[in-house]
This record gives sequence, C-alpha cells and structure tokens, in this order.
Amino acid sequence: MRWAMIAAHSVVNSSRVGAYVLLVLGVCLVFAGLTSALGFSVSGVITSAAAIAALLYAGGVWFGPSPRGDASVVLFTPQLIVAAGPFAGRPLSDLFPAAQRGAIESHCRAALGGQAQRFSPVAGKTFDAAPVRGADGVIAYGILIAGASTPERAAAG
Repeated sequence: MRWAMIAAHSVVNSSRVGAYVLLVLGVCLVFAGLTSALGFSVSGVITSAAAIAALLYAGGVWFGPSPRGDASVVLFTPQLIVAAGPFAGRPLSDLFPAAQRGAIESHCRAALGGQAQRFSPVAGKTFDAAPVRGADGVIAYGILIAGASTPERAAAG
C-alpha cells in the first residue's frame, strides 16, 4: 500500500500528469478494442495484453530516456537560466545538487556583476564563474565552468 501511495504522489507532483492520464486512457481503449475484435475470450485478452506490452516496450526503446547532457560548461543569462545546449531554458540551479545551489548562484550573480571567481562549493570540485561581454563591452551572459583546473593541476599536467 505504501508503494502505491508513493507512486501516486510522484505522479501527482509530476508536470506530466496529462501524459499519464492520456497513456492510461489509450491503453484502456486499445485493450478494449483489441479484446472485442478478438472476441471476449481468455486468448483474446492475453493477445490484447501482449500487443499492448509490445507497443509500450517498442515506444520506450524508440523514444528512450533523454540523453544526459554535459553540465561542465554552462552559458547562462542574467536571470540564471541556461542559455544554450541540452539544458537550454532550465534554471541553472536545477543542474546541481541542492547543497551546492546557493554557493553556485551567488558566485554566478557576482560574475554577472563583473567579478570572475574560482570557488569550491564542496571539497574536490572547483568551478569558475565569469562574465561574458558583448562587442559593446556590456555583460550579456555568464559562463560557469565545472572542474576548472587549479594552478597545481595545470603544473602537474
């Protein structure tokens, strides 16, 4: 019962509620149609269920999960929205764990104010945040580079 409540909670909180409803309705309609076409028998029900499972599996393989993007170099707008790449349109903070978001946002805002910075929100992970100026010299964007090399690493490499 607890699993069903968790699953229902995640579906309700999802922004894809409409897609889930349409999927369930579509599966029910296809099942009803195939079962009636094949006769309301045990073999008709099994055949309908197998056809639906095969279609769902093929669709899942075809569309599959979205490719994972690389968030090691991110161009962002003054509103801290990703400006280009596979994450375009998403808030910059969505790309990083909750523990790092505050530090990353504050350093990115400083970069948009004209101050390039190197920082480490967690041990072992270094970031560079810098302004990106247009041809007229006005700061148009910011850039965040994860895993920026430190002077020690650059000398070792």
